[in-house]
Amino acid sequence: MKTFRDFIDIILVVIILGIVIWYVFFKKPIPIPSQVEYIYVTDTIYKSVPYKVLVPYEVYTPPQYLIRYQIDSSRIDSLKLVLNNDSLIIEGLKSQIIIHQNYIKQFPENPKLLNLNLFRDSLSLATLPISGIIQEEKWPLDLNLYSYNWDLSTGFTRKNNTSLSPTEEGSKIQYYVGGGVDLLWLSPYLSGRIEKEWARVRIYGNANVGLLRKESSKIEIGGEYKLNAKDRK
Repeated sequence: MKTFRDFIDIILVVIILGIVIWYVFFKKPIPIPSQVEYIYVTDTIYKSVPYKVLVPYEVYTPPQYLIRYQIDSSRIDSLKLVLNNDSLIIEGLKSQIIIHQNYIKQFPENPKLLNLNLFRDSLSLATLPISGIIQEEKWPLDLNLYSYNWDLSTGFTRKNNTSLSPTEEGSKIQYYVGGGVDLLWLSPYLSGRIEKEWARVRIYGNANVGLLRKESSKIEIGGEYKLNAKDRK
């Protein structure tokens, strides 16, 4: 028995030493692409019907944060407005911008979008409403569970996803078999595992059977809930 344990210890040392040598001398760093290239040509589609605002979803989602910024009066004072027939001319800063009246008449209450930041778990919009005070709103996102919509009248709304997203396609029951060595008992074992995972919930069952020591055998049944990670700033 002692000879077998010594043999197992030698194998473990060789495996660990091999992993260290491979990691230090032979592992190649994974290349990180500088940018994602989309292979397509932008196509312009002309529709013979006016734009119609989409119907909002049923659940209103308030923003997590609402930031209002101070007005940059020095920049505003450097510009002047001139009305010319059906256009509004903004002059200043060595440039001239001509705005057609239809730009103002169509959805006159809608704010101007200044910036959009989209992450895996959040969305932030910086807008300039007709009040003239720039504000930024930030919402939490869970694209596995919900679809989202934004418009001026109803704000940010969501609905439950009715179909599986690409990240949920692997939520079928999965089976695993394998083996290893219990370092506490110095005993090899056979293992089996079954699990099923949804968007945030995972149900699993594990069974390890010790080949030399029955004390190292165990059977586990449990579940886990995935918590949202917090931003670190």
